[in-house]
Amino acid sequence: MRTDVKRNVAGAVLGVVISCGVLVACGHQESGKAKPMHSYSMTPLGKVCEGIFDPETRAEAVKLLGSDQVNWYPPTKDDFDGNSSKVAEILARGMNMEYMANRSCVFNKKPGQRTALEIWFEWWPETLKTVPGAGHVKGTSAAYELSTGSSLMSRLFVDCQRPDLVEPGDQMSVVEVMITDRIGLSRQSRVRLLNASAEKVTAQLDCKNKVVLPEAHVVTEEDPRLK
Repeated sequence: MRTDVKRNVAGAVLGVVISCGVLVACGHQESGKAKPMHSYSMTPLGKVCEGIFDPETRAEAVKLLGSDQVNWYPPTKDDFDGNSSKVAEILARGMNMEYMANRSCVFNKKPGQRTALEIWFEWWPETLKTVPGAGHVKGTSAAYELSTGSSLMSRLFVDCQRPDLVEPGDQMSVVEVMITDRIGLSRQSRVRLLNASAEKVTAQLDCKNKVVLPEAHVVTEEDPRLK
């Protein structure tokens, strides 16, 4: 698939991603059948999304949410939604738009409310140095595009080299990690969540290179493109 076509498809799907504001049937589709959403329960932040909330990020989120409990569905090992191993499995099928927009984390504040936070993964047909608007952190495998103003979304691009997945005539893609944050977290907290999620997925993606991610303070304080 040509790169320009991929971008058009990605933009269309991303619009669907952002529109999934309430926890409803917005999960991964397997063999043409939508994965139904199951029962959610109020769960401590420290136990959701495979433990990606470190103490500092958790404390900030609790202050903003007004509670340590969020409405979350604990996925089973076979669930494609909210499961880093399944996200990696889908990404390993190929670098094309058929296997995109896979969620590793999703929860809301209370049942029936809009989604508070989502983290998505896909392949993106660029290199770290050519991703528009993103700043590559030197000496690492990462480039970041952090939100400004009222934007809800921030993105991390990770150089995970899988030449065996490149389609004929295409270039190597990078892994894109997107966070949609309606909690109002700081940039450092968003970076920590992006990094923690990326570490879990890339560790299971059999990258042929060593994936190195920077500390959050390096991203937000030292790269002028991210200020």
